[in-house]
Amino acid sequence: MKQKILNLFCFLLSSACFFILLQIVLIKANANSFSDSTFRVKSHLIFDKKIIGKAQVLDGDSIKIGRKEIRLFGIDAPEYKQKCLDKNNQEYSCGLISRDFLFKLANQKSVECFYAQKDKYDRFLSKCFVEEQSINEEMIKNGMAVIYNFTESSSKMDKLETEAKNNKIGIWQGSFELPKDYRKNNPRI
Repeated sequence: MKQKILNLFCFLLSSACFFILLQIVLIKANANSFSDSTFRVKSHLIFDKKIIGKAQVLDGDSIKIGRKEIRLFGIDAPEYKQKCLDKNNQEYSCGLISRDFLFKLANQKSVECFYAQKDKYDRFLSKCFVEEQSINEEMIKNGMAVIYNFTESSSKMDKLETEAKNNKIGIWQGSFELPKDYRKNNPRI
């Protein structure tokens, strides 16, 4: 009887381990996989709907194509009126600089956005591209935005942010208030 219980326990334990390993493999595969313009991230949103057109930059993490307002998924840029401190501890308009960077990158250019859903403000949560260049990734890579922590980011975005931070690029050159905290502390923006 003891042997049967031990065998059953071993079987259940090995089955549980197999199931956990299978889940880890599937999550990692989904986090970095894409095909035919369908993107998956750890949050399991599927970016399979498309908006194409000339971009009008609104701020450091939002654009408009026609009448459709688009929020760049997974990033959070300093607010338009937000100030940061540079490497010399001098105040500068990081929100304006972030917006200007996105303006040079995408304004009045043909942009292709893949979206999963709308946010609570009725904006399309999107991964956008100018030609083959990811706008979302460029904003993180150049220290013009941080990863938006309400959604899980991809390992590539994590790496780009870490590199920008380590190389003191953009807002990482000095100190800054996270955009979400700035909005919380300045509710009238």
